[in-house]
Amino acid sequence: MSNLRRLAREQIEYYLVYLILAYRGLILIVSLLSLALSIVTIFFNPFTGNAVLLLAIFLLLLSNSFNVVLYTARLGAWLSTLWMPDD
Repeated sequence: MSNLRRLAREQIEYYLVYLILAYRGLILIVSLLSLALSIVTIFFNPFTGNAVLLLAIFLLLLSNSFNVVLYTARLGAWLSTLWMPDD
């Protein structure tokens, strides 16, 4: 791995961490609304309700845990620099 790719990955990771932390309140509201939606939906369509429930749990963890924010930012930075050319 080149130093350019490592530097780009670290910069994207820092940006994503600050971005997620800046919108933490909005993420919490969306997670609570999707949790309510999943509870209503699970009675009519269990597959869709469980999928929305998993999303709500992830967003709830994202709004409350710094470790989840950090690992999500690392995953996003890694995915964004995966096909970056080695120069």
